[in-house]
Amino acid sequence: MTIRVANEMETDYILRLTGHVIEESTRSHSTNDPYGGYNMFLPLIRNGAYYLIEEESGWLKGWALIGLDRSSMTGKNIGNVFHLYVFPGYRNFGIGKNLIKAGIQNLSALGVETIQLNVFTGNPAKSLYEKLGFRSISTFMELNVGKS
Repeated sequence: MTIRVANEMETDYILRLTGHVIEESTRSHSTNDPYGGYNMFLPLIRNGAYYLIEEESGWLKGWALIGLDRSSMTGKNIGNVFHLYVFPGYRNFGIGKNLIKAGIQNLSALGVETIQLNVFTGNPAKSLYEKLGFRSISTFMELNVGKS
């Protein structure tokens, strides 16, 4: 198993794939859209974020999009895990954990003292994040007042 930074071609491939897993990743708060990955994540990549991938013998198993962000609360630069995805057939083998740990190391090497992420309610990855030391600092809530 190898974790490394995705090259340009792999990044484009992941952006295309992301459009097909948005619904799962957001716990149905967004629908799959072929351009969804580009719309959501290309601006972050243009601002320096990048994908870490885990692959073996050319088979992509999962990815984490990491980068720097500015905290709206403190005004300081922070690290951010913008997206984590592991293909269903490779889950529960530590791939997500390895990707997050590699992301933490990369972001820490950039000098950030805080790393944040957003996880949707009901996402099973939340327990992984908690095991790695992430803690809840906010609750994002919504009220649907439109047509169902």
